[in-house]
Amino acid sequence: MPFERHEDGQGYLAVIDIGSNSVRLVVFSGRTRVPSPIFNEKLMCGLGAEVGKTGKMGAEAIEMAISTLKRFSALCDQMQVRETLIVATAAVRDAKNGAKFVQRVRDETGFEIAVIDGGEEGRLSALGVLSGEPDALGLVGDLGGGSLELARVKGGEVTKTLSLPLGPLRLISKFGNKHRAIREYLREQFAAIDWLAETRGQNLYMVGGSWRNIAKLMMREKSSPLPILHGYANQRSELVSYCRRLSHLEPSNIPFGGSLPYRRLQVLPVAAIILQELLVAIQAKKGVLSSYGLREGLIFDKLSIEDRREDPFLHICRVLAEERCRFAEHASVIYDWSSPLFKRPAQNSLKRQQLHMAICLLGDIAWRGHPDFRAEKAVESILHGNFVGIDHAERAYIAVALNQAYGAPVDAPHISHILTLLKINEILEARMMGAALRLAQRLSGGTVSALMVTQLRVTRSKLWLGVPSSYTDIVNEVVEKRLSQLGQLMGRTSAIEFPPELNDTSVG
Repeated sequence: MPFERHEDGQGYLAVIDIGSNSVRLVVFSGRTRVPSPIFNEKLMCGLGAEVGKTGKMGAEAIEMAISTLKRFSALCDQMQVRETLIVATAAVRDAKNGAKFVQRVRDETGFEIAVIDGGEEGRLSALGVLSGEPDALGLVGDLGGGSLELARVKGGEVTKTLSLPLGPLRLISKFGNKHRAIREYLREQFAAIDWLAETRGQNLYMVGGSWRNIAKLMMREKSSPLPILHGYANQRSELVSYCRRLSHLEPSNIPFGGSLPYRRLQVLPVAAIILQELLVAIQAKKGVLSSYGLREGLIFDKLSIEDRREDPFLHICRVLAEERCRFAEHASVIYDWSSPLFKRPAQNSLKRQQLHMAICLLGDIAWRGHPDFRAEKAVESILHGNFVGIDHAERAYIAVALNQAYGAPVDAPHISHILTLLKINEILEARMMGAALRLAQRLSGGTVSALMVTQLRVTRSKLWLGVPSSYTDIVNEVVEKRLSQLGQLMGRTSAIEFPPELNDTSVG
């Protein structure tokens, strides 16, 4: 059954996900490497609530879903959406009246629904995780109301998939509130999966609304310094302990539970049991929350191989730099110019190189702001921006660097609260990168010529700035001061030298 409602793939792209618990519409900016969500709406219809008990979707749930889809159809028309991908998962594929529901939707809205099987759902969810975290290694678990999709990810590929009828709505329908019976059933199911052992000791990537809500509540209770869901990670022991506590609580007694929709709150104790048992089954290193899943996987699956290979974080940084920065085209020059500062292996890893390039790309992101608040604006853009491909510590690393680049103290209120996400050597290294960027911007005045003919050199006790004798006029007291600040962060004194060999340097 076709996904596309329109042949033209340009312009806005909508994804409608008809799940066991919710029916959701997300309108994206288009079919790109990292599509931006333009509009997002869901309604908790509960299509899967009765499937486990009666084998059918309930009449009231169907009416609510049809009404919701009619609204979504009208919204897509008004927003001039050019391509619509519509999928239905466990509730519709498992219900005896699923085919009748699909036909009714076609008749009343014109939508062509693709009812995908569990293996395809798992594959697409895992692709969504990989689209936001290409280096993901371990097990993707996508928990819906009616099913749990599992997929193994390694080397940027989805290698194994499996769908199990283990959604909270299905388990509640089967076992009621008998949590011990649910645990025993889950253990039997997980023990029977022969390839699950291949993910032992690796990460569990958590997808789905119930697990997102568990992460939200955990953040609230811990007063997380960076309340961003995507990339939020916890060690297995901490997450297992928290899930065990949630599973023993009545939904109405869950701390901060009042912030969640009632239907979500009802299934949370069972969702916590599923998460706990899965973490233990694979002895996961960490549980990592991914806000990317099935919907993003649908789009990622349609991209060219070349587009899929592009790093998602640097893609976003380049887009932002072109939109908001004055000198985005100079990022590569600044990166090369500052590279002599980071020659130790730990500082020159591929991830560090990506972070340093991102800092060079975004170094001018707050130039439109008031001079007294540019550092705060830059930090806020990084900490709360819609980024993927980086974790919380990496966000903090870039924020510290840009805070330094704008000359703000590291203990300022807008930055100090997230320093606990970093080790002291990481803070110093980020500040070094920020100080180098600050020096480069002052030395060059926003042009590349000064950076093309000057060079940094690091010895055991000194930081040298080499300047051709024909360029001596670009050095002033401010340049010397910023060079000295960079040297202090490196534990070195600074000096300016005028080596003769630099005089012959040509500027391309």
